[in-house]
Amino acid sequence: MSTQSGRILIPHRSDQCQQPNTWGTWGGAVDAGETPLDAARREVHEEAGYHAPVTLTPLYVFRHESGFAYHNFLAVVQHEFAPTLNWETQAFDWFTFGEWPEPAHFGLTALLDDPDSHAIIKAASNGDPVA
Repeated sequence: MSTQSGRILIPHRSDQCQQPNTWGTWGGAVDAGETPLDAARREVHEEAGYHAPVTLTPLYVFRHESGFAYHNFLAVVQHEFAPTLNWETQAFDWFTFGEWPEPAHFGLTALLDDPDSHAIIKAASNGDPVA
């Protein structure tokens, strides 16, 4: 999310990914020795190509019965930027809160349907401080 515009950057998954051609979130595995926060910071650099300061706020955690957990974070940057795309992402756009793209990846839908995450993202898009 950009503090300057209040808009949210959402990637469009390539046809080489699972759930292809859907709008989702960036992310990946937590490497050995990393915390979910460390992994999120690394993924901001690797998948979005963003290397300036970023503030990360924990959001919804998807937990599968297998034990797998997917930790979501709100990455807050000062200015909108054009991310560096790789094979996983075929496009991107900056969206105003509530004007979500379709079709959405099930992970993005679950994140936006989570009441606590929804409130945090909405507050941040309005320029309010987030916890």
